Amino acid sequence: MSGQFDAFHALEPEKKERIINAALDEIAQKGFKKASTNTIIEQAGISKGMLFYYFGSKEELFDFLCEYTIEFAKREYVGKFASQLKTRDFIERCRSLAEKKSEVLSNYPKIIKFYESFFIPGNEVYFSKYSDTIQEIQGSVRSGLYDDIDYSLFREGIAPEKTLIYIRWLTERYEKELTDKLIDAGGMPRGDVEAAFGDYYEFLADLKKAFYNDKEGEIRDEV
Repeated sequence: MSGQFDAFHALEPEKKERIINAALDEIAQKGFKKASTNTIIEQAGISKGMLFYYFGSKEELFDFLCEYTIEFAKREYVGKFASQLKTRDFIERCRSLAEKKSEVLSNYPKIIKFYESFFIPGNEVYFSKYSDTIQEIQGSVRSGLYDDIDYSLFREGIAPEKTLIYIRWLTERYEKELTDKLIDAGGMPRGDVEAAFGDYYEFLADLKKAFYNDKEGEIRDEV
Protein backbone atom coordinates (compact mmCIF):
# COMPACT_ATOMS: atom_id res chain seq x y z
CA MET A 1 0.00 0.00 0.00
CA SER A 2 1.14 3.54 -0.71
CA GLY A 3 3.39 5.38 1.77
CA GLN A 4 0.86 8.22 1.83
CA PHE A 5 -1.13 6.14 4.34
CA ASP A 6 1.74 5.56 6.78
CA ALA A 7 0.00 7.47 9.60
CA PHE A 8 -3.02 5.21 9.27
CA HIS A 9 -0.91 2.05 9.21
CA ALA A 10 0.77 3.16 12.43
CA LEU A 11 -2.54 2.89 14.32
CA GLU A 12 -3.30 -0.04 16.60
CA PRO A 13 -4.97 -2.92 14.70
CA GLU A 14 -8.36 -2.62 16.42
CA LYS A 15 -8.75 1.06 15.49
CA LYS A 16 -7.61 0.45 11.92
CA GLU A 17 -10.12 -2.37 11.54
CA ARG A 18 -12.92 -0.21 12.94
CA ILE A 19 -12.24 2.60 10.45
CA ILE A 20 -11.83 0.24 7.50
CA ASN A 21 -15.03 -1.65 8.27
CA ALA A 22 -17.06 1.54 8.69
CA ALA A 23 -15.79 2.92 5.36
CA LEU A 24 -16.21 -0.39 3.51
CA ASP A 25 -19.78 -0.71 4.75
CA GLU A 26 -20.85 2.83 3.91
CA ILE A 27 -19.37 2.93 0.41
CA ALA A 28 -20.51 -0.60 -0.45
CA GLN A 29 -24.08 0.29 0.49
CA LYS A 30 -24.33 3.75 -1.08
CA GLY A 31 -21.55 3.94 -3.67
CA PHE A 32 -18.74 6.48 -3.61
CA LYS A 33 -20.77 9.54 -4.58
CA LYS A 34 -23.51 9.12 -1.97
CA ALA A 35 -21.35 7.72 0.83
CA SER A 36 -21.24 10.00 3.86
CA THR A 37 -18.00 10.66 5.74
CA ASN A 38 -20.18 11.72 8.69
CA THR A 39 -21.63 8.23 8.82
CA ILE A 40 -18.16 6.70 8.54
CA ILE A 41 -16.72 8.71 11.45
CA GLU A 42 -19.80 8.02 13.57
CA GLN A 43 -19.53 4.28 13.00
CA ALA A 44 -15.75 4.30 13.45
CA GLY A 45 -15.86 6.44 16.60
CA ILE A 46 -13.37 9.05 15.39
CA SER A 47 -13.49 12.75 14.49
CA LYS A 48 -13.72 14.02 10.93
CA GLY A 49 -10.43 15.82 11.46
CA MET A 50 -8.72 12.54 12.28
CA LEU A 51 -10.27 10.81 9.27
CA PHE A 52 -8.86 13.46 6.97
CA TYR A 53 -5.53 13.37 8.78
CA TYR A 54 -5.21 9.68 7.85
CA PHE A 55 -6.77 10.16 4.40
CA GLY A 56 -6.43 13.61 2.89
CA SER A 57 -9.81 13.45 1.16
CA LYS A 58 -12.78 11.20 0.55
CA GLU A 59 -11.15 10.28 -2.77
CA GLU A 60 -7.98 9.15 -1.00
CA LEU A 61 -10.00 7.08 1.44
CA PHE A 62 -11.77 5.46 -1.48
CA ASP A 63 -8.46 4.73 -3.24
CA PHE A 64 -7.12 3.18 -0.07
CA LEU A 65 -10.14 0.86 0.18
CA CYS A 66 -9.86 -0.14 -3.47
CA GLU A 67 -6.18 -0.99 -3.07
CA TYR A 68 -6.91 -2.77 0.20
CA THR A 69 -9.66 -5.00 -1.22
CA ILE A 70 -7.75 -5.72 -4.45
CA GLU A 71 -4.65 -6.80 -2.52
CA PHE A 72 -6.89 -8.92 -0.30
CA ALA A 73 -8.43 -10.60 -3.34
CA LYS A 74 -5.01 -11.35 -4.81
CA ARG A 75 -3.66 -12.75 -1.54
CA GLU A 76 -6.58 -14.52 0.13
CA TYR A 77 -8.63 -15.57 -2.88
CA VAL A 78 -6.67 -15.90 -6.12
CA GLY A 79 -3.34 -16.78 -4.54
CA LYS A 80 -4.69 -19.45 -2.20
CA PHE A 81 -6.96 -20.92 -4.87
CA ALA A 82 -4.01 -21.25 -7.25
CA SER A 83 -1.80 -22.81 -4.57
CA GLN A 84 -4.41 -25.47 -3.80
CA LEU A 85 -5.13 -26.35 -7.44
CA LYS A 86 -3.89 -29.92 -7.95
CA THR A 87 -6.56 -31.49 -10.14
CA ARG A 88 -7.64 -31.42 -13.79
CA ASP A 89 -11.20 -32.35 -12.79
CA PHE A 90 -13.36 -29.32 -13.61
CA ILE A 91 -16.03 -29.93 -10.97
CA GLU A 92 -13.40 -30.52 -8.30
CA ARG A 93 -11.89 -27.17 -9.30
CA CYS A 94 -15.32 -25.58 -8.88
CA ARG A 95 -15.54 -27.12 -5.44
CA SER A 96 -12.07 -25.88 -4.48
CA LEU A 97 -12.97 -22.35 -5.54
CA ALA A 98 -16.29 -22.55 -3.65
CA GLU A 99 -14.49 -23.65 -0.49
CA LYS A 100 -12.29 -20.58 -0.73
CA LYS A 101 -15.34 -18.36 -1.29
CA SER A 102 -17.08 -19.91 1.71
CA GLU A 103 -14.08 -19.15 3.91
CA VAL A 104 -13.84 -15.56 2.71
CA LEU A 105 -17.58 -14.89 3.00
CA SER A 106 -17.55 -16.25 6.54
CA ASN A 107 -14.59 -14.21 7.72
CA TYR A 108 -14.60 -11.04 5.59
CA PRO A 109 -18.17 -10.20 4.47
CA LYS A 110 -17.60 -6.42 4.38
CA ILE A 111 -14.58 -6.75 2.10
CA ILE A 112 -16.49 -8.99 -0.29
CA LYS A 113 -19.49 -6.66 -0.36
CA PHE A 114 -17.24 -3.69 -1.14
CA TYR A 115 -15.45 -5.62 -3.89
CA GLU A 116 -18.77 -6.65 -5.43
CA SER A 117 -19.87 -3.00 -5.45
CA PHE A 118 -17.29 -2.40 -8.18
CA PHE A 119 -19.83 -3.90 -10.58
CA ILE A 120 -22.99 -2.09 -9.44
CA PRO A 121 -24.40 0.12 -12.25
CA GLY A 122 -23.43 3.74 -11.63
CA ASN A 123 -20.30 2.87 -9.65
CA GLU A 124 -18.13 1.95 -12.60
CA VAL A 125 -16.97 5.52 -13.24
CA TYR A 126 -15.41 5.66 -9.76
CA PHE A 127 -13.80 2.24 -10.02
CA SER A 128 -12.66 2.54 -13.64
CA LYS A 129 -9.00 3.19 -12.80
CA TYR A 130 -8.88 -0.29 -11.23
CA SER A 131 -10.64 -2.12 -14.05
CA ASP A 132 -7.44 -3.54 -15.59
CA THR A 133 -6.33 -4.98 -12.25
CA ILE A 134 -9.78 -6.44 -11.59
CA GLN A 135 -9.83 -8.04 -15.03
CA GLU A 136 -6.42 -9.51 -14.30
CA ILE A 137 -7.75 -11.06 -11.09
CA GLN A 138 -10.79 -12.45 -12.90
CA GLY A 139 -8.54 -13.81 -15.64
CA SER A 140 -6.39 -15.63 -13.09
CA VAL A 141 -9.46 -17.31 -11.61
CA ARG A 142 -10.74 -18.29 -15.06
CA SER A 143 -7.36 -19.78 -15.95
CA GLY A 144 -7.34 -21.79 -12.75
CA LEU A 145 -10.77 -23.18 -13.56
CA TYR A 146 -10.55 -23.79 -17.30
CA ASP A 147 -6.92 -24.41 -18.31
CA ASP A 148 -5.87 -28.01 -19.03
CA ILE A 149 -9.16 -29.70 -18.09
CA ASP A 150 -9.32 -33.51 -18.29
CA TYR A 151 -12.14 -34.01 -20.81
CA SER A 152 -11.86 -37.80 -20.56
CA LEU A 153 -13.79 -37.64 -17.28
CA PHE A 154 -16.96 -36.53 -19.09
CA ARG A 155 -19.64 -39.00 -20.10
CA GLU A 156 -19.47 -40.16 -23.72
CA GLY A 157 -22.23 -39.26 -26.18
CA ILE A 158 -21.94 -35.47 -25.83
CA ALA A 159 -19.05 -33.44 -27.23
CA PRO A 160 -16.82 -32.68 -24.22
CA GLU A 161 -16.72 -28.98 -25.09
CA LYS A 162 -20.52 -28.91 -24.86
CA THR A 163 -20.49 -30.79 -21.56
CA LEU A 164 -18.16 -28.17 -20.15
CA ILE A 165 -20.48 -25.40 -21.32
CA TYR A 166 -23.52 -27.06 -19.72
CA ILE A 167 -21.73 -27.58 -16.40
CA ARG A 168 -20.41 -24.03 -16.50
CA TRP A 169 -23.87 -22.56 -17.06
CA LEU A 170 -25.33 -24.52 -14.17
CA THR A 171 -22.53 -23.88 -11.69
CA GLU A 172 -22.28 -20.16 -12.49
CA ARG A 173 -26.03 -19.64 -12.06
CA TYR A 174 -26.23 -21.57 -8.79
CA GLU A 175 -23.11 -19.98 -7.32
CA LYS A 176 -24.15 -16.44 -8.28
CA GLU A 177 -27.54 -16.83 -6.60
CA LEU A 178 -25.85 -18.28 -3.53
CA THR A 179 -23.14 -15.63 -3.17
CA ASP A 180 -25.57 -12.78 -3.92
CA LYS A 181 -27.81 -14.02 -1.12
CA LEU A 182 -24.93 -14.22 1.35
CA ILE A 183 -23.49 -10.84 0.35
CA ASP A 184 -26.91 -9.14 0.59
CA ALA A 185 -27.30 -10.57 4.07
CA GLY A 186 -24.27 -8.50 5.07
CA GLY A 187 -22.62 -11.33 6.89
CA MET A 188 -23.96 -14.59 8.29
CA PRO A 189 -22.82 -16.94 11.05
CA ARG A 190 -20.12 -19.32 9.87
CA GLY A 191 -22.44 -22.30 10.34
CA ASP A 192 -25.09 -20.78 8.06
CA VAL A 193 -22.52 -20.04 5.34
CA GLU A 194 -21.13 -23.56 5.58
CA ALA A 195 -24.65 -25.01 5.38
CA ALA A 196 -25.45 -22.96 2.28
CA PHE A 197 -22.26 -24.12 0.59
CA GLY A 198 -22.96 -27.67 1.74
CA ASP A 199 -26.05 -27.60 -0.49
CA TYR A 200 -23.85 -26.37 -3.34
CA TYR A 201 -21.42 -29.25 -2.84
CA GLU A 202 -24.35 -31.70 -3.08
CA PHE A 203 -25.33 -29.96 -6.32
CA LEU A 204 -21.80 -30.51 -7.66
CA ALA A 205 -22.03 -34.18 -6.73
CA ASP A 206 -25.28 -34.43 -8.70
CA LEU A 207 -23.60 -32.81 -11.71
CA LYS A 208 -20.91 -35.47 -11.59
CA LYS A 209 -23.53 -38.19 -11.64
CA ALA A 210 -25.21 -36.55 -14.63
CA PHE A 211 -22.21 -35.59 -16.76
CA TYR A 212 -19.27 -37.83 -15.78
CA ASN A 213 -18.38 -41.39 -16.65
CA ASP A 214 -19.90 -43.78 -14.13
CA LYS A 215 -16.56 -44.55 -12.52
CA GLU A 216 -15.84 -40.83 -12.13
CA GLY A 217 -19.31 -39.76 -11.06
CA GLU A 218 -18.58 -39.47 -7.36
CA ILE A 219 -17.30 -36.29 -5.81
CA ARG A 220 -14.72 -36.64 -3.06
CA ASP A 221 -15.95 -37.09 0.50
CA GLU A 222 -16.08 -34.22 2.96
CA VAL A 223 -12.84 -33.82 4.86
